[in-house]
Amino acid sequence: MKRTALLLTVLLASASMVGAKTSATPDSPASVPVLLGLEPVRQDLKLSSLQCVLLDSLRAEYKAKVGVVASAGLLDSKLAPKASADLDAYRASYNRRALNVLNPAQQQRLRQIERQMLGASLLTSPSEQKLLGLDDRQIRKIGEIHAYDQTKAAYIMKRFHEGRINSFRKDLDLRRLQKTVGRSIYAILTPDQRKQWLGLTGSKLKL
Repeated sequence: MKRTALLLTVLLASASMVGAKTSATPDSPASVPVLLGLEPVRQDLKLSSLQCVLLDSLRAEYKAKVGVVASAGLLDSKLAPKASADLDAYRASYNRRALNVLNPAQQQRLRQIERQMLGASLLTSPSEQKLLGLDDRQIRKIGEIHAYDQTKAAYIMKRFHEGRINSFRKDLDLRRLQKTVGRSIYAILTPDQRKQWLGLTGSKLKL
């Protein structure tokens, strides 16, 4: 039960935190701010007290900016394109600054945890695609799936903010979408790539 709750936190909060469609920076996943705020992840990474204080400060700043910009984009469709670009920039900046707080071993372990939590959905990341040696056809297919994912997620969030669905239904729909996207991307991989991918997840996060 705890594992399910944590998974939902990671997989859904990243979408809910933005609240509007973004063009996305694939190597700056929205899951990073969420993961680094979870106590089991912090314990696994063996973060020091100083690291936790620094990350909490960065995360508070990031959430405040995201909340203001996302709300503006939702309230005024004319502001949506700029809001989308600003959200991408804020996320990329936060991820870069947060990762700089971690040492190289912690950074590597965090990526393993991301793979565990996000599954094949993380393969929208160019660095992950390069790691597995994906070919042009696979990368193009993943790009198409990612675009579909963004469109559907934005529609779900739009319905939620319009009051057409409740929070439970929003989370359920986003979770189903994430599972569908993950399966679609995983199906593109060759057997050898799937085996390699599973080997990159590291030891299981203790919850």
